[in-house]
Amino acid sequence: MGKYFRIGELAERTNVSKRTIDYYTKIGLLHPRRSDSNYRLYDEEAVEAIEMVKRYKKMNCPLYEIKDIIDMLQSKKLSNKSLEMHVDHIAQLMQNLEKEIKDMQQLMDHMNREQHTIIREKLSKQSANLVRALLAIYY
Repeated sequence: MGKYFRIGELAERTNVSKRTIDYYTKIGLLHPRRSDSNYRLYDEEAVEAIEMVKRYKKMNCPLYEIKDIIDMLQSKKLSNKSLEMHVDHIAQLMQNLEKEIKDMQQLMDHMNREQHTIIREKLSKQSANLVRALLAIYY
């Protein structure tokens, strides 16, 4: 049996409020089991789900779409429709990112060397990870 967390422990571990965890549980994002004392117990999958919610929220993804994505990933069953929706969402995010990169390139034309260095240092690791992830899809 894996490790389980009570709501306060999960809140502390994921840096979200207990109220947020209650809400995520209420809407079906999190699926706790109950202890003999009727406490809600959350597993490592709940930690991963909350971290995923935080990532997608940073990308301004609505909670109902995040829930669909998490449900799809946790069920391990992919219907063609849910897969298509997920791929469409990723394509939209990539399109938005491409626009932001083009805007950044225009700004960089007016920056000094120090500012260029700051941008490269800040983005180089994430850029490499993104390139690897994209290559993994295609090869």
